Amino acid sequence: MADFQEKMNRSLMVCQDKFEAAKLQKNKSDAIKDMESCVDQSVQDNIKTLPHLVGKFKVSLGITE
Repeated sequence: MADFQEKMNRSLMVCQDKFEAAKLQKNKSDAIKDMESCVDQSVQDNIKTLPHLVGKFKVSLGITE
């Protein structure tokens, strides 16, 4: 679980870094839209890893379906 949280935090920090850089280069509303898109993509990518994480939990807890 800690690895999942770390990965999520890192991906969101990348979005924040991109946002800070974009604020300097373009208007703020475009930077916000880009950040929202980045955050959405990061969340979607991390959601895709949840079934694997659930599988690891089940194995470690000895749960069979």
